Amino acid sequence: MNDSPLTLARAEDRDWLALDADDRVIGRAGPSRRAGFIGVDAWTAAAFDLLAQALLAELPPPLFTLVADGDDELLAAWQRHGFVQHRRETLYRIPLDPPPAVTPPGAWRVRSAPGVAPFLAVHADPADTAAVAVIEEAGGYPVETNVELVRS
Repeated sequence: MNDSPLTLARAEDRDWLALDADDRVIGRAGPSRRAGFIGVDAWTAAAFDLLAQALLAELPPPLFTLVADGDDELLAAWQRHGFVQHRRETLYRIPLDPPPAVTPPGAWRVRSAPGVAPFLAVHADPADTAAVAVIEEAGGYPVETNVELVRS
C-alpha cells in the first residue's frame, strides 16, 4: 500500500469506508445495531482516525463503543477521540442442559447452530457482585470482558 492520502466513501449500507490511493478499502465504520454504539474496523491508525472523525461529525452524542479488555492499542485510539471508560461489561454463557435454576434478568436465548447446543447469554458489570452471583447460580461462566467507552 502506498502512503498517499486516504479518502472517505459511503458504502451501500451507509457505513463509511476509508480508501487508499488505489481505491482499496482499508477500513469501515458506522453505527452498531445497539442504539448509540459505533464501531470502527481499520487497518491503519490513519484510517481509524479518519473514520472516527467522520462518525463523530455525523452522529449526535452521547456515543458509546466497546473495546476488548486488554486491547490497549484500540483503547488508546478511541481515547484520542475523546472517549473515556464508562464501565466494564462481561458476557456470560449459561448452559440450558440442565435447565438453570434461575434465569438472570436480561438474559437472552442464543439460537442453536449445527453442532452447538442452545444457551442463554447475559451481560453484567463484573463489579456488580449481586448480578454475578445470580449468573453463577444459574451455571453461567464468563466468556469475554469488554470496556464500554463513552463520548459525551
